[in-house]
Amino acid sequence: MVEMAKMDSEHRNLLLLLGGLLLISFVWEVIILLTGGVTGPYFTLMAGLLMFFPEIAGFVYLRRTGQSANPILTAVGKKRYLLAAVLIPIVATVLVIGVAVATGVMTQTLYDSTTGLINSPGVDGEQISVGSFLLQLVASMVIGIAITSIATFGEEFGWRGVIQNRLIRHYGVVTGIVILGLFWGIWHAPIIYDGYNFPGYPLLGSLVLMPLFTLGTSGVFAWLTLRAGSFWPAVLAHASINSVAGPLFYLPVFEAAPLTRYLLFVIPWVVAGIAAIVHLKLTEESGVW
Repeated sequence: MVEMAKMDSEHRNLLLLLGGLLLISFVWEVIILLTGGVTGPYFTLMAGLLMFFPEIAGFVYLRRTGQSANPILTAVGKKRYLLAAVLIPIVATVLVIGVAVATGVMTQTLYDSTTGLINSPGVDGEQISVGSFLLQLVASMVIGIAITSIATFGEEFGWRGVIQNRLIRHYGVVTGIVILGLFWGIWHAPIIYDGYNFPGYPLLGSLVLMPLFTLGTSGVFAWLTLRAGSFWPAVLAHASINSVAGPLFYLPVFEAAPLTRYLLFVIPWVVAGIAAIVHLKLTEESGVW
C-alpha cells in the first residue's frame, strides 16, 4: 500500500512537471513571437534559453520528490555509445543525401565532376579539394558539437535524464517513449508554426512533421541512453543533429523542393526511431539495458 501511494505521488508529480513545463515554455515561445519571431533579432538568444527549460523542470522535479541529480549527471555508462551518438546522425544524413541524389530526388552542386573538386559552400566560385573539405567538415563538427552540447544538455537532462525513464516506468517502454517523443514535438509548436525548421508549412510543420521527427529521434535517443546507461549520449546525438547533420542536409548545394526536403529529413528518423523502439521492446528482459 505504501509503495502504491509512492508510485501515485511520483506519477502525479511527473504529470505536474510535464504540464508546468509545457505551459511555461508556451508562454516563453509566445514572447519570442511577440518580439520578432524566428526572424527577430533576439530569436537565437531566446530560443537558446528555451532549451534550458527542461533542465530546470527536471531539477525542480527531483528536488520536489527528494531525489538527487548526482546519479544522473555522473553516470557515463558504456563509452562506445558516446561515439555512436555523434556518428549516427551524421552517417544517416550522408546516406540519405547520397541515396536522394543518386535517385534524382535531390540534386547537388557540391562536387564538380569535371575538376574533381568541391564547390566551397557559401563562397561562389571557390573550389577546394575533397580532402580539405573533409578536414573543414571534421573541424567544424568537433567545434560545433562541443559548443552546441551546452544547450542540448539543457534539453536532454530533462527529456532523457529525468522524464524518459519515469514515463517508461509508468507506461512501459513503447508508450513511454512515444509520449515523450510527441510531447517534445508539441513543445516546439509555437516557433515551428512561426516558420522555424519547416518554413512555408506552419500547420503541417508544427502538428505533423515536428512531432514525427521528435518521435523518431526520441526512439533513437532512448536506444542510445538505455543501452549506454546514461543520458550523455543523447546530449551528443542532439548536438550532432543541431550543429552538423541538420546544417549539412540543408546546405544550398543540395537542392530539392521544400516539402520533399522536409520529408527526406523526417521520414528516415521516423523509420529509425520505430526500429529502435521495437528493438528496445524485444530486448527489455535481456538485461542489456
